[in-house]
Amino acid sequence: MDTEKRPQVGSYNGEGFVQYFSSGPSRVDVETLNDQMRPAGALRLRHAQHPHEAFGMVFNFDGVVADLPTIKREAWVALAQQLELPLQQQMLHHPELQMMPPEVAVVRLLRWANDRKAAIGFAMQHAEIAGQLLQQHNRPLEGVREWLDTLGRFNVPCALVSSLDRQTVQAALARMTLHDHFQVMVTAEDELETISQRLLTASVKLGRAPNMCVFFDSSPPGITAAHNVTFKAVAVQGIYRPHQLKAADITCSSLQQLSVINMRRLFANMGSEFMDLQKQAASQHNSSSDDDDNTNNRRRRRIANAMMDPEE
Repeated sequence: MDTEKRPQVGSYNGEGFVQYFSSGPSRVDVETLNDQMRPAGALRLRHAQHPHEAFGMVFNFDGVVADLPTIKREAWVALAQQLELPLQQQMLHHPELQMMPPEVAVVRLLRWANDRKAAIGFAMQHAEIAGQLLQQHNRPLEGVREWLDTLGRFNVPCALVSSLDRQTVQAALARMTLHDHFQVMVTAEDELETISQRLLTASVKLGRAPNMCVFFDSSPPGITAAHNVTFKAVAVQGIYRPHQLKAADITCSSLQQLSVINMRRLFANMGSEFMDLQKQAASQHNSSSDDDDNTNNRRRRRIANAMMDPEE
């Protein structure tokens, strides 16, 4: 099977959107979004008085809000018991089992099928069981509710991204009583190919520049995608060990450990960090060419006088 092993991170050569006009296509990349979405006028004054509102928080539903990795593991166990298929216990905690599409994991990891048709059949059964198990979960992960309430008190806009369909996500949020905490959602209906495109779409819907947003995820590909589109990244420990999440700006075991001041400190060195564009002051030149000639002549005379023999 030639299917991708894991979701594409994106932004290897720059990420963005293509807009089609009568004059031809126009590409909008990350730097363009950062420049065009920079606050100005009354909004800039508003953010100066309330700096917390200038940031955008983007959460990954699949591993930060809902315990989807556990649900997927339980679905694999139920499917193996239902069909009497072999399943090693250590395979359930393999990170690749979570990152791979189910139809790929069935062939490459679980070895339950050898052809695409059978693999897709197993994947559909797994998705059905996982959906049923998700309906039984009515509590978010530890610290999620408290952190969202804190952000709400400071009027920090929040977005949610997920690989699931919108109806499933909305139903899960309603059971968790979190349906009113997110102003924006990016789901499977948006038909985005990479994680980076999901993040950029969330920032545009929030009305915040990408370099003013923070992404909360629990996987290394999500951390990489966030940095590729100039997001800040906060890693929440889950199926990955802390050293596998070291690329994140902040790593925590629970969102309950965070505070709003932590988010502000992420942007404390904004503009002077690695790969940030820097402005170089142009050297001052005399506008008149005559002045330049006079300066050069005086310099040459000083050099000639210094080299002249005193006895002469």
